[in-house]
Amino acid sequence: MLKAVKLLICCLALLAYLSLHQATAQTVLTVREAEFRSRWAGPQEDREITPQYFEPDGGLTEKETGEAPPGQTFATLSENMDRLADNFRRRLHFGPLEFSLGLTSGWEYSSQTSTGEAANSAGRTSLFSSPTFAANYEREIGLWSIGARFASGYTYYFNQDYTAAGQGSQRNPISMTAGINIGYNSTRLTLSLSASASTGSGYDIITGSNNLQTSASTSLSARYIINDSVSAGAAASLSYTKTSDAQVATGQVSQPNSNTLNVGISAFADYLLTPKTNLRFILSAGEDLQTLQNGLDGGRRSVDAMLMVTYQIAPKFSVDAGGGVGYVSDQDIANPKDVGLRPVYNLGISYTPTEKTYFKTTYSFQGTDIRPNFSLVAGWNARQKTRLSLSVYQNQGFSNLSPDQYNVTRGALITVSQTLIKGISLSLSGGYEQTEYVALSSTENTNATEGPPDYFLTSATLSWRLREWASWQNTMMVTSGQGNSPGSDLQTRFSSSLNLNF
Repeated sequence: MLKAVKLLICCLALLAYLSLHQATAQTVLTVREAEFRSRWAGPQEDREITPQYFEPDGGLTEKETGEAPPGQTFATLSENMDRLADNFRRRLHFGPLEFSLGLTSGWEYSSQTSTGEAANSAGRTSLFSSPTFAANYEREIGLWSIGARFASGYTYYFNQDYTAAGQGSQRNPISMTAGINIGYNSTRLTLSLSASASTGSGYDIITGSNNLQTSASTSLSARYIINDSVSAGAAASLSYTKTSDAQVATGQVSQPNSNTLNVGISAFADYLLTPKTNLRFILSAGEDLQTLQNGLDGGRRSVDAMLMVTYQIAPKFSVDAGGGVGYVSDQDIANPKDVGLRPVYNLGISYTPTEKTYFKTTYSFQGTDIRPNFSLVAGWNARQKTRLSLSVYQNQGFSNLSPDQYNVTRGALITVSQTLIKGISLSLSGGYEQTEYVALSSTENTNATEGPPDYFLTSATLSWRLREWASWQNTMMVTSGQGNSPGSDLQTRFSSSLNLNF
């Protein structure tokens, strides 16, 4: 009984901790990120759960058995190839360490350019080839658990006049993603360390051009169970993002490099009021910093004190809510707005009724926020051959281009995947994002804007799984035009490729 109570304390405390740190461990896929990463090759391992939007078949898998038909006494050519592929994969496994290799080759058409200038007909199509590499390590050593992931892809476009994928150093972009999780779980003490990083080039709908983005984040938390009812802990988080090498049209002003840094620390104490109800008092502090290439800096600091209640309605259904008071101050922002003493709050719901259905939503106003943050992720594996996923969000952060300005973005992205017949699947995605530009100063940059205020994308992928290690993929994407002009032409991209994965 004692162990069960302690386990429940851990679960309730973890739920409350996660609800307070959504910004650091962002799991909601945004339209901006989907567009930016759509050209990246290979797995994207900086997320523990890869968004289904990036998966060729929307997350649907159908393994080939490779068994010979009844009465057949000799192996066919395809079965021999399956055995060769399986033997090759086995040579890439070394106990808890697994490697995987891939190669995607095909043809692509795009009306998009990296700078917004019109592309001539010779620069709209190209053959391409993308080798990929991934490594995964999973192991448990006593009370410790370790997981590490890395993936990288390189895309080479054979047509040197093809302008959609970038110019110069971004001509053939390399994308790399990595993640690591280390945990320690004893009877009383729980430690958790996670980190992720990514770098790559893509079309950024905010800046309206191709750029290079590098990001890294890490978080560390510790929790200690004092007795059956009381536990305490602390957490720290850090995230960094750099946007650079933005490509602009001839005659346009070059965009400055941008660096943003977010730091947060917190300490908390939990009290298990009933077997299903946990009270938590949390004291947290944080700072958001922005540095632009031209030497302009800005920052916001916050201190929050909150009382949270987490109630476990059912084993797979929990609700947490809380409120308190916070204080925000500015750093190098003239005549700042949205500072001083103010209320803070947080509301979260997590519901996972079955292995095929999940739902999680949060609504909060805390830290350096100037608008409430909102996130919802939901999924439904209606049956083995049908999958739906949805993300809805509102988030905010320092501008990439303008000093003393926040960009508040809200949007939704939905994906529906369906296996049509054996080995053939169709995945449909649609997304819409709206951006609000909010000045942090009452006298400076009050009318600053960047990128289109509205952006949408639609995508359709038809994937034919030829074998477990080979598939043929056809993708069509239509998105909003570049720039702020409401009359911008729609952008269209189509690719057809053969994918080999070992």
